[in-house]
Amino acid sequence: MPLSVAVHKDIGEYQEKVVGKLSLRTLLCVAGGLATSVATAVGCQLLLGVEATDASLPVMCASLPFWLLGFWRPHGMRAERFMPLLWEHVAGDGRLLYRGPEAHRMEDPPLARRTTRRHRRATRRKGAELREPSKEGR
Repeated sequence: MPLSVAVHKDIGEYQEKVVGKLSLRTLLCVAGGLATSVATAVGCQLLLGVEATDASLPVMCASLPFWLLGFWRPHGMRAERFMPLLWEHVAGDGRLLYRGPEAHRMEDPPLARRTTRRHRRATRRKGAELREPSKEGR
């Protein structure tokens, strides 16, 4: 009877944990959020004369971007990968070029290409549906 080990499909997306269940990226975001909170509270206390207990809104607003970068996963992607896609969607003109079948008849038939192993793996990888070949030539 052969031995077998179950391996999850998304093993390539594994992030090494540094402290507890936090990866290095998440740990740095937590540290940045805490440092920003303390700096904002001290700034409100010294510069504006507002007690730290009364300055909870500015403290939370200052640390919110760090918390979002560390823990927010829209559609399973990191925030810094999702935001450019969202911006392109919102700011783009929303037009797609359509060429009918008659345009393909006038061109030479495409050469048969042998796909490489790297290409096949890239198309199976999570997020391959986000690849837009029409925009790679720019």
